[in-house]
Amino acid sequence: MARKKAWYRVFAAVVAVMLVAAACGGGDDDGDAEPGGEEETEDLQSGGILRIAGTSDVDFMDPAAAYYTLSSTLMRGTQRQLNTYPNVADLDEQSTLVADLATDTGTPNEDSTEWSYTLKDGVMFGPALGGEEIEGVTGEEIVCDDMKYGLERIYIPSVGGGYPFFYDVLEGAAEFAAGDADEITGIECPDGPDGKTIVFHLTEPTGDWPYRVAMPAVTPVPREYAEQFDSKKDSDYDNHVVASGPYFVANWEPEEQITLERNPHWDSSTDDVRPAYVDGVDWKLGFDNDVGVQQVLDGDYHIGLDVSPQGPSLEQVVNDPDLSQRLLNEPSQCTRFIWMNATIEPFDNQQVREAVNFAIDRANLKRLQGGPTTGPIATSVIPPGMGGHLPPEEYNPFETPNMQGDMEMAKQLMAEAGYPDGFDGALNFVGASDPPHDRYAESVRADLEELGFTNLKVKTPAFPNQYTQFYQVTDSETAIGTSAGWCKDYPDAFTYFDPLWNGENISTEGSNQVYTEYNDPDLNQAIADAAAIEPGDERDAAWQEVNRMATESAFWVPWTWDDETIIYSEGLLNVMYNQACCTHIDWPSVALEESGN
Repeated sequence: MARKKAWYRVFAAVVAVMLVAAACGGGDDDGDAEPGGEEETEDLQSGGILRIAGTSDVDFMDPAAAYYTLSSTLMRGTQRQLNTYPNVADLDEQSTLVADLATDTGTPNEDSTEWSYTLKDGVMFGPALGGEEIEGVTGEEIVCDDMKYGLERIYIPSVGGGYPFFYDVLEGAAEFAAGDADEITGIECPDGPDGKTIVFHLTEPTGDWPYRVAMPAVTPVPREYAEQFDSKKDSDYDNHVVASGPYFVANWEPEEQITLERNPHWDSSTDDVRPAYVDGVDWKLGFDNDVGVQQVLDGDYHIGLDVSPQGPSLEQVVNDPDLSQRLLNEPSQCTRFIWMNATIEPFDNQQVREAVNFAIDRANLKRLQGGPTTGPIATSVIPPGMGGHLPPEEYNPFETPNMQGDMEMAKQLMAEAGYPDGFDGALNFVGASDPPHDRYAESVRADLEELGFTNLKVKTPAFPNQYTQFYQVTDSETAIGTSAGWCKDYPDAFTYFDPLWNGENISTEGSNQVYTEYNDPDLNQAIADAAAIEPGDERDAAWQEVNRMATESAFWVPWTWDDETIIYSEGLLNVMYNQACCTHIDWPSVALEESGN
């Protein structure tokens, strides 16, 4: 089935958690996964079918095109990359990369402009979608050229790669993307295409390259097989995708059903992170959220994916001693924010933007989202648990009493900016119509009107159309957006600052992620400098400085760092929330108490 190419990052929570301010149980700050936790692995049995209830589908099965959290969660069990994240309960340890297809997490040269990897022996391709055995592919070892073509595909127009900007540092990437070269010269197979050594040559120091090769785009794809699909106007490799993980896609009925079965060519001795206890997965799509929640609570399904308790059902779970033991309430490393456009008066004025930051009642937005259970109020760009985070008790440049806003301070700043009577020019104000986004928009609108913005042209398309119709389209002249959010692509602040804040990435082609259109050479350089540093304390400190620069520019009003609320059924064992790989339960690690179920 042909599917529209996705050029935008879909916010991890498709439907926001809505109500309930009551505190509830969950993981401690040190990452201990209670309730659920880890079971003694020797007591876990293989077998059974994991049943998953979901509301929406993956965006793509094709790992080069996919850019949706659900897709990454699915591919945790069907595809492998050079590096990945461990299946451990500790949130800090989860962010420490481990080798997956490679023998180690990468060897850099002195300035991190060259990274070398060796592929493991014995890792083979499995069946294609539908269980098709492909001659010359299925059961064959994964080699360098499979990795090279898998990554090159992100630049092939028919594929519609989701995030090529992470790989633009590859030598020859620009020429290949423009159609002026037959290959990306910066991906080298020094032992030949069938060899096991792969070397990446980069145009600038890139300390976080090991994280970038842990993303789904760096999935092996057999060249000769996939080229027949990629040569079409719109590649349909989506419907023929070849597995490299412990499971393959046996059946996919878009918006209805995904069925996974064991990959008979997967060798567990080559895979340290996916124990793959269950025999298969039956993932039913299209549930109404509340119905899906109830199905999990009743035990008809083991896990809900993009199905979370909201309103009365969350209250029920929180207040029931038994049900609350099957609730995970964990940080997602996602930030929600209001944004202003740097190219539109009066938001080209620093004091006006600061006035808006002081005027917004962030506490009310948090109440509308669901209160403390849904996460803490945000005071800067980077969420907790990532290098570059600035704790609110140490850094809160727009602090107001109880974060409810300070209208007196805000009006004073407006007057100092030259707008003592407010601003009556027409401004496009864009939110979303779906609850609770409609209530977010109304709350922000009320604050801005009190501040003196008297001519707001309110537009509320259905979520997530505010992104594709307005936020990413510079010609839309969106002045302020109230329903924006972003989740990390990997556990590093680069995945926030480069796509969202680097002015060099502003695009006029309808896929612009720098919604603010803010282009500050000093900030751009600070992002580049931080990105060149290898992971560690020095890099984290550099990202903290970038965080200050971005936050104090006042183009964003960050108002929440989201937490996930996830429920699962009785009889599910080895339940671990994995923030790094999936912001959900690490499903290839779970087992069933009664493995025949």
